[in-house]
Amino acid sequence: MTATAFRNKVRVAAIAIAGLMASLLVAAGADGQTPAQAQVAIPMYQGADRTQRLIDGAKKEGALNLYTSMAEKDDRRLIEAFEQKYGIKVKVFRSAKNILLQRVISEARAGHYEADFIGNPSPEMEALVRERLLQPVSSPVQKDLIPEALPAHRQWTGMRVYLFVEPYNTQLVSKDALPKTYADLLDPKWKGRLGIESKQQEWFYTLVQAMGEEKGLRYFRELIKNNQVSQHNGNSLLTNMVVSGEVPMGLGLYSYLADQQKAGGAPISYVTLAPTIAYTDGLGIPAKAPHPYAATLFYDFMLTDGQKIVSENKAMTTNKRDQAALAKFNPLFMDAGRVLDSYDRWVKLYNDVLNGR
Repeated sequence: MTATAFRNKVRVAAIAIAGLMASLLVAAGADGQTPAQAQVAIPMYQGADRTQRLIDGAKKEGALNLYTSMAEKDDRRLIEAFEQKYGIKVKVFRSAKNILLQRVISEARAGHYEADFIGNPSPEMEALVRERLLQPVSSPVQKDLIPEALPAHRQWTGMRVYLFVEPYNTQLVSKDALPKTYADLLDPKWKGRLGIESKQQEWFYTLVQAMGEEKGLRYFRELIKNNQVSQHNGNSLLTNMVVSGEVPMGLGLYSYLADQQKAGGAPISYVTLAPTIAYTDGLGIPAKAPHPYAATLFYDFMLTDGQKIVSENKAMTTNKRDQAALAKFNPLFMDAGRVLDSYDRWVKLYNDVLNGR
């Protein structure tokens, strides 16, 4: 989806939110209070009894509607652990990040508020902020997160870090042949041996900006033209193709997918070429979530127990305990706002470059 499309949807789908308190209303009687007393911004509550209030309220609500782009294999344990711990049933809508974004916007335009909780990469979450569809969250668990996980508006929070790396098939690429810089990939020995994800314009934008726009665009045009880089739709697909040997080396793929495959015995490893681009997978609570207690309880869970589960699944989290490991990559984090500001231009540029224009 382009930035123009984002802006058009903002105009069509903009929702008049009558202030933060009104947008966070808890259904009357949800915790035994009168309607006036129930008008509490639950996700902002910081009292000592926060957790117990959330549990009590969530049990009365009895459900959580989760909208997520996380793969089912990655979020299955998270959902099961939450349901087992709190007895709250989670109903899941799962889709690709752009489709998920469009669904939330479309439902809001229709005045239909189904989602209690949204998990999507940070650029898509920032798009929802611009559409005024998310609410700020303040939680004691935030103190344990790296700064990059917490935008100033607090309307989404990064849970895990996506590191973009260059995976290779260890049976087809020897260690002494590995590139040390992006410039090394221009060597003719890589002709026909590289693959790239065709919808990775955010990575492309951030990397080209870091290289210097003119120099970066010239580099990618030369790389694509001279070394016949193949195009593939999907990080998981291209990672699997590296494992199978169909593509000896991939460019700009998620490190955790390669780590998962490697842990399972697959012939895959990766190099990290500087600058190593990173961004976060965001979590957010809709401004008109029908089950705000359950949503806030899930928010705290995802950034505590949930992050431990994510770590066990080979992903890098935004918890400070992963900070030292993350620092080894010296990552350059995307600026989600800047990505959106010029999204349409960079989608076109990326498509043009990939197609030799």
